Amino acid sequence: MDQERLLRELTEFLRIPSVSTLPAHNQDCRAAAEWVAADLRRLGCRDVEFLGSDTHPVVSGKGPDVPGAPTLLIYGHYDVQPPDPLAEWTKPPFEPTISDGKIYARGSADDKGQVFCLLKAIAASPRPPVNFRFLIEGEEEYGSKVLFDLLKREPQRVRADVALVADMSYVAPGWPAVYTTLRGLCYAEITVRTSKTDLHSGEYGGAAPNAHEELCRLLTRLKGEDGKINIPGLYAPVKRPSKAELAAWKKLPFNEKDFLQKRVQAKALVGLKKYSVLERLWALPTFEIHGILGGFTGEGAKTVIPAEATAKVSMRLVPNQKLAAVERQLAAAVQRFAPKHVTASVRFLHGADPAQIKVDNPAFKLLGQAFKEVTGRATVPARAGGSIPVVPALASAGAPVILTGIGLPDDRLHAPNEKLDLKQLWDGIQVFQRFYALLGGAGRV
Repeated sequence: MDQERLLRELTEFLRIPSVSTLPAHNQDCRAAAEWVAADLRRLGCRDVEFLGSDTHPVVSGKGPDVPGAPTLLIYGHYDVQPPDPLAEWTKPPFEPTISDGKIYARGSADDKGQVFCLLKAIAASPRPPVNFRFLIEGEEEYGSKVLFDLLKREPQRVRADVALVADMSYVAPGWPAVYTTLRGLCYAEITVRTSKTDLHSGEYGGAAPNAHEELCRLLTRLKGEDGKINIPGLYAPVKRPSKAELAAWKKLPFNEKDFLQKRVQAKALVGLKKYSVLERLWALPTFEIHGILGGFTGEGAKTVIPAEATAKVSMRLVPNQKLAAVERQLAAAVQRFAPKHVTASVRFLHGADPAQIKVDNPAFKLLGQAFKEVTGRATVPARAGGSIPVVPALASAGAPVILTGIGLPDDRLHAPNEKLDLKQLWDGIQVFQRFYALLGGAGRV
């Protein structure tokens, strides 16, 4: 394995600031798509296409035909989260830096580094062991609309014997995993308006309603200090994990103190205390505030009472919850809890249902075997707190979806100083090369 060459290629990919949520980076997203397409062509893929969008296309391709072998659909994404806050990065987010056996850059673990790993595992194979199909998208961090629209028009693109998604992490160092659930997502903006225009705080302060204050009070009504979400009906479909699943979680190498100090890096954990931390992360819905807009936030001072304020919020959904129902519940709760003198509205930006995956297909055992041969330990089943919106669509034609990955829990996804351990990358290339070979040798699964 020519590690120096591979690092040069990965660095080239990571340098592209393909932030899908910001229109200013539209051409960067296109450039990242071009990088993926060029790499597919180097693998000998045919029918490499840009589908659905000029700026955020789905990159589709087909590997060389391998008669009699199973078809493996590989999914990933080349778009990344915004790098803010920039001041907290020790090095610029799009100038990849290698330090202490790790590569630091936005997208290193989520998901460019993992897409890179899957592609280089194919390149390391002497000949294609399976029929490869690729769907590498550019809007996963912003709802996957382009890919959803494509699959509605052309559902045949997910026909395969197995689908592989490497956008996850080990549950702990040395503990690779396959994931049985993903939480869904409901992303929205909640806006309150209190008056026609902003007002002078000296002339009107003490009598005029303040949009920021009213918004904050509304948000605390939606979620209490104890961590309970007070949206009527929200918890009704939620089922607690089985006793067997809870017992299996207790055997995982999860340490609450280490989680607080090394990963969260805060002074305390919050949430519904009667549930374990893993239950709060994997099996319960959430309500989080991501940003509040309105009033005056520039340099200096401006004594103004804001007439309008908006909060960006998201809710993570667990199995048995449905996005459409949660959107109705949130909209109704906002109207219920907003004071009568306030005009409140909800704008839904994007979302997805949660996903549940059975791990009984033989392909899962083959992946576990590949991990054990390379790393010394087979995969363990786990749940995930995050969301990959398109996973249910990938399974719509009947292919089992393998959710796995080479990241580590401390990779700081979506945060400053995102990184990928290089040993995880080198091991991952060998793992997936071996998995492809095992899958090809097994024939139709």
